Formats: sequence, C-alpha cells, structure tokens
Amino acid sequence: MAKTAAKAPAKKALTKSGMITALAESTEMSKTDVAKLVTALTELIETELKKGAKQFTLPGIVRFGVKQVKAVKGGVKKTMPATGLEYTTKDKPAYSKVVVRPAKSLKDSLK
Repeated sequence: MAKTAAKAPAKKALTKSGMITALAESTEMSKTDVAKLVTALTELIETELKKGAKQFTLPGIVRFGVKQVKAVKGGVKKTMPATGLEYTTKDKPAYSKVVVRPAKSLKDSLK
C-alpha cells in the first residue's frame, strides 16, 4: 500500500506580541510605542461601542458592531433526543454581542 503524503502542519495564528513585533519592524517604531498604539486603539473601539455607537469602522480593514440579543424565558420541559431524559430549560439573560465583519476591500483582496 502506498503511504499518503503527510500534511504540512497548519500555521499558527499571529499572537499579540508577534503582531506588535511585526508592526514595529515594518514602521521602524519601538515595540513600546506600537504596544501603546494597539492598547489605545482597543480602548477607543471599546468606548465608542459602549457609548451606543451601532458600529465602528477601521477603514479598509474591519467593521465592529453591537447586536442586542434578547432574553429567553426558561421553564420549558424538553427531552434529550440521544438519551430520552427530560430536563427543564433555564432563563437566559439579555446581552450585547460584538459582531466583527471584514471590510469589502479586504474581502475582495483575499479572493
């Protein structure tokens, strides 16, 4: 029997420190300055979305939005299909969900 070729290991996602290092090298800024910039950008997005803005856009990169998820009333009796056991559902509170979508230019560049 012929052996199948081993798959190359999947490349790991870029970490925060890896991103800061890459940005520092490409912009010739110090790592501490880039780290401060990333932190300030994160705080800016957070404060804008908390203020009630429906969305925040980083032009050409990504769009952040907030979606309100309604509360779900519990107390309904259901059965598990796999085991046949009955259980009662619990209440789920309402919450805000952060939605992230790529910008059209980024989507088009990846085709």
